[in-house]
Amino acid sequence: MTIKPLLVPMLAAALLALANFSPPPSGPCDSPLVGGHTGAPGETSCTGCHGGTANTGPGSLTLTLSDTTLLYSPGETFDATVVMKQVGRDKFGFVGLALKDAGNTTVGTFTIDDAVRTRTFSDGPRKYVSHTPCGADATPPDSLSWTFHWKAPATNVGNITLYLAGLAANHNHVLSGDDTYNLTMHLVPDTILLGAKELVAANRLRLWPNPATDGVFFAIEGINDGQTTHEAEIWSADGRLLRRMALAQNKLSVADLEAGVYRLRVMAEDGTVLGHASFVKQ
Repeated sequence: MTIKPLLVPMLAAALLALANFSPPPSGPCDSPLVGGHTGAPGETSCTGCHGGTANTGPGSLTLTLSDTTLLYSPGETFDATVVMKQVGRDKFGFVGLALKDAGNTTVGTFTIDDAVRTRTFSDGPRKYVSHTPCGADATPPDSLSWTFHWKAPATNVGNITLYLAGLAANHNHVLSGDDTYNLTMHLVPDTILLGAKELVAANRLRLWPNPATDGVFFAIEGINDGQTTHEAEIWSADGRLLRRMALAQNKLSVADLEAGVYRLRVMAEDGTVLGHASFVKQ
């Protein structure tokens, strides 16, 4: 069979279209992955499609991090909770992004526990976390929440900003009448001294309650999970060692500390730092 000259460009175009074709979503909780709507530099927020003015609706968008000091250490993992509220709405969504302030480039790593309601994805060089279609329905209505984790980079990269955008939809299947929200949260490097011996890799010190009033409990999670700790130190936010004590339990009294931000580090008998974390004294 001879292909006519006029059909050659048409055939080439069809083959090119097939080469760039993305298969449809594989399940009911999937949908096209489109970033660029967090309100970060170089992006619109949800208003880019839904119109209106962000943060003028009667609802709210909040982001809570497990480390309330908003100081990050290299490799520290933050547990994050997003909450959206608006009376009368039963459809909500969010998208988040972390950028290094110097250059506005993606930094850190998002991870999730609930792959049905949340997801991570890339759009160009930027990496995002968001809801899924199955994670958008509020039953009962009026509010919805999601959780995810963000791991800080392995080195000090300067100040970091978390950008978050949210949507409270009226479920009329068009782009009008929805309310949009956005917020930013700033993280700064933790400059408190951590001691001479290197932190044991893959460890994490979890503190609660945080903020604290009378006492703070701690637990080591990671390769030394369950190991008996020997000593603890409390440092001030400006890098002064305030207290060093032997440990007999996993609770420290902080009742006599002034209100402010402090750093706790826990060590093994040989002085190796098993974990460190910041806490707020109320």
